[in-house]
Amino acid sequence: MKKRFNSFKDDSSLEKLNEELVWKSNRKQKQKQRLLEAIDQLEQSESVKPEKDIFFKKQNRPLRNVVYCGIALVILSGAFISSAFVSPAMAQVAAKIPYLGQIFKRESVGTEIINTLREKGYKIDLLGQNYYGGRKQIEVHVGGPEKYFKDVKEDIYKITKDILTARKYDTYKVKVTRYDVSQDKYKPDPRQEKYDKINQEIAVELKNHSYHVLDAGIAGFDSDARVALEVLDTEKHIEDIKQVISDVLVKNNEEKTPIKVYKINLKKQEQESRWGNILDDVGEDLLGKEEYHVKMVGYSVHPEPQVFIYTSLSYSEENKQFANKLEGVIDEFLQTDDMKAKIKGNPYKIIIYAKGKKKLN
Repeated sequence: MKKRFNSFKDDSSLEKLNEELVWKSNRKQKQKQRLLEAIDQLEQSESVKPEKDIFFKKQNRPLRNVVYCGIALVILSGAFISSAFVSPAMAQVAAKIPYLGQIFKRESVGTEIINTLREKGYKIDLLGQNYYGGRKQIEVHVGGPEKYFKDVKEDIYKITKDILTARKYDTYKVKVTRYDVSQDKYKPDPRQEKYDKINQEIAVELKNHSYHVLDAGIAGFDSDARVALEVLDTEKHIEDIKQVISDVLVKNNEEKTPIKVYKINLKKQEQESRWGNILDDVGEDLLGKEEYHVKMVGYSVHPEPQVFIYTSLSYSEENKQFANKLEGVIDEFLQTDDMKAKIKGNPYKIIIYAKGKKKLN
């Protein structure tokens, strides 16, 4: 998975990021198609292994939780913690396991890198963070002509490495590439105009029947095309709503297009979004430092919040002791005043896994 980072603004949390993630009319369906494909893969899987290219793995969640809370494409880590306290009981542990959150008084690593490079005058178009199979890479995309790229490539590499070294982030590889804007142009599918028209008709018909839905429209093309219907989990007229949509599809010779219903619990959705931000805070340090041995972090709010830490450790008594200490360090961080304000009194569990998804703590 690639974290695509184009920061003209300081996006310091998923909440801020999601506000920026607006579906442009000519790209909406293609973007949603990719998300829906990922959702289907998750729903069909009995379990999700750490090797999958998902940064924050969320279990048992509906469409909107996925779309708006972080499966997708861009996740930026950033938090500003005003208090950092290590209890005497944890002091000895922290000598071997660094206290989580020491760096959170600063901006996220992605924000720091791109801002530093731009402040120094380099033409940086994008910064991506890739996570695949536990391997982590920061990729800096440089604008400008080929000659300019060759002149600045080594300097940009060194500055990026220096920032990572200062944070003691030793898990990342750095790649500096030239960004060619011409290759990023979106080519709309010719069927999109028809689908936009159908989606508009669906919206009008639902309004005429006084049905309130969160979202309804065709996503995908060919055999992957489907109507994604998002409704509140309290909605009593789902079949009637589906009939209205079906009538529009028949009228437009799209009667074979299936309708997939996603029931949304707004309270859980808010909790999902909030814990996405919490894991954003927790994840950067854990993933950046080799001494944590963390390959992936994740969470679920079903039925109550759980924090999942996937490590590269084998299952052993010694590593079980390490996991228990790491759990204490994470919990200590979550008990700081700033994190308590985000947690809002939610009870939570921290679960740490060895390779093979075997529980360590």
